[in-house]
Amino acid sequence: LRAKANLPVSGLGKVKAGFQSALGPATAIGGGLAALGKLVSGSASDLNESANAVRVTFGAQAAAVEALSKKAATSVGLSSSEFNGMAVQFSAFTDAISGGGAASVGVLDEMSTRMSDFASVMNLDVAEAAEKFQSGLAGETEPLRKFGIDLSATKVEAYAYANGIAAAGKPLTETQKIQARYALLMQQTAKTQGDFKNTTDQAANAQRIATAQWENARAKLGTALLPAIASVMTAFAGLATWVSENST
Repeated sequence: LRAKANLPVSGLGKVKAGFQSALGPATAIGGGLAALGKLVSGSASDLNESANAVRVTFGAQAAAVEALSKKAATSVGLSSSEFNGMAVQFSAFTDAISGGGAASVGVLDEMSTRMSDFASVMNLDVAEAAEKFQSGLAGETEPLRKFGIDLSATKVEAYAYANGIAAAGKPLTETQKIQARYALLMQQTAKTQGDFKNTTDQAANAQRIATAQWENARAKLGTALLPAIASVMTAFAGLATWVSENST
């Protein structure tokens, strides 16, 4: 050991003793950093993955969707990653309703805003309201029927013929059905319009906003800190290995 460390035995012993005494606090710090990394890494990963899904799904319109997601906490009560996930799930519907392109982002904005208004009035989570809207647009009538919303085939067909979505008497295509369902859904939830914005100071919506903002903060913190945490953890691992190998 004297040759390896180039120190007298007594000097090397003091060095080892010093490292060993420091190892306990260092381990505690390392554990704390690991816990912090675990706390924020999931949120950061979710945000990165959801943002990538938006880029792949929306292509040239991804930046506009991202702009909506950045304000989603206060506008609809969803974190950025939650909004991105919802946007991807509804992308086929927004394209069918709008015809695609930039107009699909406008439909997404309108739809997500109405979802949050509906959730606010009906005391639902926004994610739950989104599920019901998705079911309705897909042609499942029961999830929304108990809220007084009629998206039955007869109602959809009558609306499509009366509003020029399809020629009278002609069978509706799936795209035309989605367009008619969406128009009916907006029409029949019109009374809820603006409720989320008008009641952001009330407990339920204030909690939704706070939760979404906290998730965004975790994601942002994780994105910024994870490389630094990884570097520090590597250094602690090296210290622990050295002490372990030279403790005998």
